[in-house]
Amino acid sequence: MRDSTPPTPDEISRAISLQEADRAGRPRTEAEAEAVTARIYADWRAAHAEGRVTPDIASFIRDVAAHRSVTNEDRGATRAFWSWKSRPEGAPRVVDHRFLAQACGESRAYQVLEDSPAGRQLDAYRLWEPLVKESLVNDFALDAAEVDGLAPEVWATISGRYAEAAEGPVVAFCADIGAHSILGKDELPRLLAHENVGKENVGFPLPAPRHEHLPPEVDALMANESLRCQVRMEDYDVQTTVPKDFAAKLGALDVPENLREAHASALSRLSSAHTYDELAAPAPPEPAARQQQHQQQHPQQHQHVVSARAAAFLPGVTIRPTAAPPSPRGPSTHGVSNPVAAEVAPKAVGIGH
Repeated sequence: MRDSTPPTPDEISRAISLQEADRAGRPRTEAEAEAVTARIYADWRAAHAEGRVTPDIASFIRDVAAHRSVTNEDRGATRAFWSWKSRPEGAPRVVDHRFLAQACGESRAYQVLEDSPAGRQLDAYRLWEPLVKESLVNDFALDAAEVDGLAPEVWATISGRYAEAAEGPVVAFCADIGAHSILGKDELPRLLAHENVGKENVGFPLPAPRHEHLPPEVDALMANESLRCQVRMEDYDVQTTVPKDFAAKLGALDVPENLREAHASALSRLSSAHTYDELAAPAPPEPAARQQQHQQQHPQQHQHVVSARAAAFLPGVTIRPTAAPPSPRGPSTHGVSNPVAAEVAPKAVGIGH
C-alpha cells in the first residue's frame, strides 16, 4: 500500500536541519572547491588501486553513476522520489523536497537516492557548483563543455537506475510535477511502466496545490494520486495553454474505473471553454431527469460516485480550499537544490529531479 502520510513537525524540523547543513557545506571559495576536486582525485586513484581503471576523472565519475549501488541496505523497500520545494503546512520556511524525502527516509526507513552509496558519493562531489566545475577544468585539463554537462548526465544515470530498482509502492515528495524535471521526464514514466509499481502504487505525502484558474472539481480530480502522477504542470499552465489543450491531455490519461464519470464530466467542461476565465463561472447543474435515470440504473454506484460537477466528493481526494505554496514554474536539477537555483525560479531549462 502506498504511503501518503504528510511529514510530521519533527520530520520538517529535521529536513530544515539537513538543508542548512547542505548550504553550509557548499564550496564558496576556490580553495574549498579545490578541496572537493582533491577528494574526487583521491577516490579516482583509490578505484585504480582496486582494479577499477578509468582513463580520467570524468570517466571515473560516470563509472560511479553507472555501477555503484543505488540502494541503502539499512532501509526498507519503499523508495522516495522528489522534485522542487515548497513550504509544507507547519513549516517556518520553504524546504527543498529533497531534504523532506531524506528526513522521512530516516524516520520511515525509505530508500532515498542521495542516501544510497552512489548518491552520497556523487552528492559529495558538488558537480553542480560553478567553482568545482572551474577547478575540474583547470586542475585536470578537462573540456569545459563536458564538465558543464557532467552533473545532469550522471544524476540522470543514477536516477534511472534508482527508479528501475523499485520493488513496490513508492512516494513522491513534490507539488506540481514539471515535464522537464527528472521526476516528470524520467522517473515517473519508468515507475508507471514498472511491473512492481504502476499508477496505483505512487503516493504523495505533500498535498497537491490548488490551481485557481481551474474549477474546483477539475482540480480535485487532478489531485487524485492515480491521476496526479500522470499530469505535468505544463498541461494546465494558464500562460501557455487553453482549456481545450488541457482536455486533450486529460483525455489521454489512464483513468481508474471509479473516476471515469468525474473524468468525463471534467472533459466536457474543459472542452466547452475557450479560455480559463470562462471556467470561473459555476458549471450548470445536471438535469434532474438525467440524475434520476442514472440513480435508477446504477443504485450502488450512485452511493459512491458523485458527479464531478457537483464537486462534493471524489474518491480519495478532497477539494483544497486554498492554494498550497505557489508551484514554481520551472525545474532545476536533481530536485531543484542541485545546482543552486533562485528561491523562486521562472520557467527554467534543466532537469529538476
